[in-house]
Amino acid sequence: MIKNFKELKKIAMKIGPQRIAIAAANNHETVLAAVEAKKYGMVEPILIGNKSWIIEELERLEQDPNQFECLDEQDPAKAAYQAVKIVASGEASILMKGNVSTSTFLSTALSRSAGLRTKELLSDVEVFEDNRNNKEKLMIVTDGGINIKPGIKEKISIIKKAVSVAHRIGYKIPKVGLLSASEKIHPDVQSTIDAVAIAKIFQMDHISDCIVDGPFALDNVVDLKSALGKGIESPIAGDADILVMPNMEAGNIFGKCLVYFAGKDLAHVALGAKAPILIPSRTAHVETKLSSIALAVLMSNNKKLPDINGK
Repeated sequence: MIKNFKELKKIAMKIGPQRIAIAAANNHETVLAAVEAKKYGMVEPILIGNKSWIIEELERLEQDPNQFECLDEQDPAKAAYQAVKIVASGEASILMKGNVSTSTFLSTALSRSAGLRTKELLSDVEVFEDNRNNKEKLMIVTDGGINIKPGIKEKISIIKKAVSVAHRIGYKIPKVGLLSASEKIHPDVQSTIDAVAIAKIFQMDHISDCIVDGPFALDNVVDLKSALGKGIESPIAGDADILVMPNMEAGNIFGKCLVYFAGKDLAHVALGAKAPILIPSRTAHVETKLSSIALAVLMSNNKKLPDINGK
């Protein structure tokens, strides 16, 4: 079981360098993250953007530019398209956004002509460290960045992506909590109705690689005392591993609360394309980007993971 970001990075280092195409790598934090990830042996970066600026930045960081693959494309949209094509062709196994808007980057990544899109729904999976009550675990929240108002079908796909991440982290049967404003079903709150339907679908389909239940208010799935006080009986009560948000707004706000109020790092990976996609904020600090890169390395193949404590 991978319990924290330090262990996640250690596993990514053991997996070995994966080629990562970075679109519009024209800012300091992006280049620094690429340098650090390469130094740790997690990735071999392909830096696409203003080549002269990238080379100067590498030199400012006391790096030999000849040790990095740098491709010149100064238009951010064209740089994004070039990065997507590189990953779609199999020349790289991870795609990452640099100094380009998320909307431009995603519209390029999801264009049929680029060749990276599949029939699967693309969804954002976020991972953070939970250190409450003297425990140590990685928790998952989804979807806070891509699907604005997912319905039942979309949420099922979103759950399956998050479960795939949980399995790679080491959860055998992750517990999935479907969140809303209340644990009670309310006809005017669609997410409560969706949650009941989704939980029944997972039960009826006899899906045994996870436990799905809801609706829940947030406190019900992260604090057992709160759940018991409301008379909630569920294997998810106070012990969720995956938090499924009712919509993108809730997921986005929850994620930003983790970062700006709780001081947490938040690793992101978007799944559903032919390769993992990283969509970090352009202002995200280096450690956050490194954690996201490590998560993408983890999800870039299905091979058995190396032992954390092994050589």
